[in-house]
Amino acid sequence: MPIITTVKNIFGDKRLISRIILAVIGISLLALGISFMRYALFGVDPMSCFNVGMARQLGISFGTWMVIICFIMLFGVFFSDKSKIGFGTVYIMLLCGYTSDFFLWLINLVPFMESFTIQIRIAALVIGLFVNFFGASIYIESNMGLSPYDAVAIIISEKIHKEHWFRWIRIGTDALCVFGGYLAKSDIGIGTLITVVLCGPCIAFFRNQLQKTKLFKMCAPEN
Repeated sequence: MPIITTVKNIFGDKRLISRIILAVIGISLLALGISFMRYALFGVDPMSCFNVGMARQLGISFGTWMVIICFIMLFGVFFSDKSKIGFGTVYIMLLCGYTSDFFLWLINLVPFMESFTIQIRIAALVIGLFVNFFGASIYIESNMGLSPYDAVAIIISEKIHKEHWFRWIRIGTDALCVFGGYLAKSDIGIGTLITVVLCGPCIAFFRNQLQKTKLFKMCAPEN
């Protein structure tokens, strides 16, 4: 049976299994980071800022709107660079938003989080930023496909043969998302502005560090 053979080949490929696991871990951390930032109410990352505002305007959940906007953006990625589409693309499109909703629900169940003091909110913001950037770096370096939004800055930098410009292009796309969030009457705060400035550079830094490890060298595309 062709299907059974394909499944056996997938589970027999340790490299592929490792990349899938890393993609799931990275996306889960990314969703957790977004949840901490949503809890802190100091503003979320730029793309989430836009998504939260649009979800609120349409009266639907964050997760549902994220699926919709990702499918819309996927068309652009498909016609620009199909190689950026993979398991990670589908996983982040369908589950990242709902995972963030779930983590936010869990965070609100923690007893001391209910006090919602300024100290706890600041701590949640810092944790959220770090976990968000680090999680994004892990899933990107797993080379299992990118979310349509994350693919934009990478595709642009590769198309113009200026990969080292990724951090600056990412700042530009993030700024556009914040403007979209503003128009959608989303919550824009210090966390949003920090993300606009630091997201690109921090992800570039973490990716550079991960690329030096044996585990992520294994995930690099085969020539």
